[in-house]
Amino acid sequence: MDTPQHPLRIRHGYPEDQADFQKRNLEFIIRFHNLEKAIETTFDRVHEKTTLAERTVYFLGRITVEEFMEILLLCQNGYGVGAQKLLRGMYERAVTAEYLFKHSEQAEDFLAYNKVANYKILESVRSCAGHSVISKERTEQIEQEYEAVRPRFLIANCKKCETTRVNHSWNKKDLVSMARESVGLWPLLPLAYQIPMRELHTTVGSIFSRLDPNAMTNDEGLLFESGPQPETADFALHTAHLVMLCVLENQREVFKITELPPLLQTCMEDVSVIYRDKNR
Repeated sequence: MDTPQHPLRIRHGYPEDQADFQKRNLEFIIRFHNLEKAIETTFDRVHEKTTLAERTVYFLGRITVEEFMEILLLCQNGYGVGAQKLLRGMYERAVTAEYLFKHSEQAEDFLAYNKVANYKILESVRSCAGHSVISKERTEQIEQEYEAVRPRFLIANCKKCETTRVNHSWNKKDLVSMARESVGLWPLLPLAYQIPMRELHTTVGSIFSRLDPNAMTNDEGLLFESGPQPETADFALHTAHLVMLCVLENQREVFKITELPPLLQTCMEDVSVIYRDKNR
């Protein structure tokens, strides 16, 4: 029996929003090749005899490149809120990479905590789906790896009772404290982390940001604004652009990339031109 033919109904992108993005961000599009060149110079290379910390910093940086491109794709199609959600993760990786460069002795903790994360997933699977979902061999492996690293992540639970618990993160410092150590990333904390966090998590702010302000002003009630979010998209792109330059600078410092300084200088000059009118 032949499968009935149906017209394709899924659209890949929104041409009208893309055209609007190009008009609003013409300078960015014209100068984007400079940023691409800096990214290629930074990551399209082979680093020999790297340390554990350097390898971790490299791959965290490489992920931020992918996230920046994802943000750009969403911004081009009017999904400003979606871009902000990705921006939060991009910023966290950028901060962590720079922190690990300055505190390379903590790279082992960063990697070891993955065994704690695996154990947490195992416990969740057991609770939600039963014990038979994951094989006995894999379960034993996860449990053994967890017990081996567990002592290094214990923190005080009750000083009076002298009880302990496993920390919720690989580092006793929170991300804000780590970000405070970065000259370039610290000023971006509200824009790249705290505001996007409101959209990423289930908050009242994430509801308010999606309501039609004109409808409320005109006493039309609470209406969901389902159209594109160009202002939010441009805001997210601008911030992600600045985070990306911080990532590239960190990579330059870690790996002593001698070709990068003039490219980064050009990129910084581009930023001042691209966002000059938007910041007025």
